[in-house]
Amino acid sequence: MQPDANMNTKTQQQPNPSKSQPEHDTVPPSGAGFINEKELLKRLPVSRRTLFSWRATGKIPSVHLGGRRILFHWPSVEAALLRKQTGGVQ
Repeated sequence: MQPDANMNTKTQQQPNPSKSQPEHDTVPPSGAGFINEKELLKRLPVSRRTLFSWRATGKIPSVHLGGRRILFHWPSVEAALLRKQTGGVQ
Protein backbone atom coordinates (compact mmCIF):
# COMPACT_ATOMS: atom_id res chain seq x y z
CA MET A 1 0.00 0.00 0.00
CA GLN A 2 1.36 3.42 -1.01
CA PRO A 3 1.38 6.10 1.70
CA ASP A 4 -0.77 9.07 0.83
CA ALA A 5 1.54 11.94 -0.13
CA ASN A 6 -0.80 14.48 1.46
CA MET A 7 -0.91 12.72 4.84
CA ASN A 8 2.82 12.58 5.57
CA THR A 9 3.94 15.97 4.33
CA LYS A 10 4.40 18.87 6.67
CA THR A 11 2.96 22.16 5.67
CA GLN A 12 5.70 24.64 5.00
CA GLN A 13 5.14 28.21 6.00
CA GLN A 14 5.75 30.62 3.19
CA PRO A 15 7.37 33.97 4.04
CA ASN A 16 4.82 36.74 4.26
CA PRO A 17 5.78 39.35 1.64
CA SER A 18 3.58 41.94 3.34
CA LYS A 19 5.88 42.01 6.37
CA SER A 20 8.62 44.56 5.99
CA GLN A 21 12.25 44.03 6.82
CA PRO A 22 13.48 45.22 10.23
CA GLU A 23 14.30 48.93 10.22
CA HIS A 24 17.96 48.42 11.09
CA ASP A 25 18.51 46.43 7.91
CA THR A 26 17.04 49.02 5.59
CA VAL A 27 18.63 52.11 4.14
CA PRO A 28 16.50 55.16 3.55
CA PRO A 29 15.65 55.64 -0.12
CA SER A 30 17.95 57.96 -2.01
CA GLY A 31 15.12 60.46 -2.40
CA ALA A 32 15.00 60.89 1.38
CA GLY A 33 18.10 63.10 1.28
CA PHE A 34 20.45 60.67 3.01
CA ILE A 35 23.92 60.25 1.55
CA ASN A 36 27.03 58.34 2.55
CA GLU A 37 30.48 59.73 3.34
CA LYS A 38 31.75 59.30 -0.21
CA GLU A 39 28.87 61.33 -1.65
CA LEU A 40 29.25 64.01 1.04
CA LEU A 41 32.95 64.37 0.24
CA LYS A 42 31.99 64.96 -3.41
CA ARG A 43 29.70 67.81 -2.34
CA LEU A 44 32.02 69.48 0.19
CA PRO A 45 35.54 70.76 -0.57
CA VAL A 46 37.07 69.22 2.57
CA SER A 47 39.29 66.26 3.40
CA ARG A 48 38.04 63.03 4.93
CA ARG A 49 39.89 63.92 8.14
CA THR A 50 38.08 67.29 8.36
CA LEU A 51 34.76 65.55 7.77
CA PHE A 52 35.54 63.11 10.60
CA SER A 53 36.45 66.00 12.88
CA TRP A 54 33.25 67.91 12.07
CA ARG A 55 31.18 64.80 12.74
CA ALA A 56 33.00 64.02 16.01
CA THR A 57 32.57 67.58 17.33
CA GLY A 58 28.93 67.80 16.24
CA LYS A 59 29.48 70.54 13.67
CA ILE A 60 27.51 68.45 11.16
CA PRO A 61 24.78 65.91 12.00
CA SER A 62 25.09 62.24 11.09
CA VAL A 63 23.23 58.99 11.59
CA HIS A 64 25.18 55.96 12.81
CA LEU A 65 23.48 52.77 11.58
CA GLY A 66 25.74 50.35 13.40
CA GLY A 67 29.07 48.92 12.49
CA ARG A 68 30.81 51.34 10.16
CA ARG A 69 27.72 52.59 8.33
CA ILE A 70 27.19 56.30 8.70
CA LEU A 71 24.74 58.40 6.72
CA PHE A 72 24.31 62.13 6.45
CA HIS A 73 21.02 63.92 5.83
CA TRP A 74 22.14 66.43 3.20
CA PRO A 75 19.54 69.14 3.97
CA SER A 76 20.52 69.00 7.67
CA VAL A 77 24.25 69.13 6.88
CA GLU A 78 23.70 72.05 4.53
CA ALA A 79 21.62 73.90 7.16
CA ALA A 80 24.26 73.28 9.85
CA LEU A 81 27.01 74.69 7.62
CA LEU A 82 24.90 77.70 6.62
CA ARG A 83 24.36 78.53 10.31
CA LYS A 84 28.16 78.84 10.58
CA GLN A 85 28.32 81.20 7.59
CA THR A 86 29.85 84.59 8.19
CA GLY A 87 30.14 87.66 5.99
CA GLY A 88 28.25 88.35 2.81
CA VAL A 89 24.72 89.61 2.51
CA GLN A 90 22.27 88.04 4.92
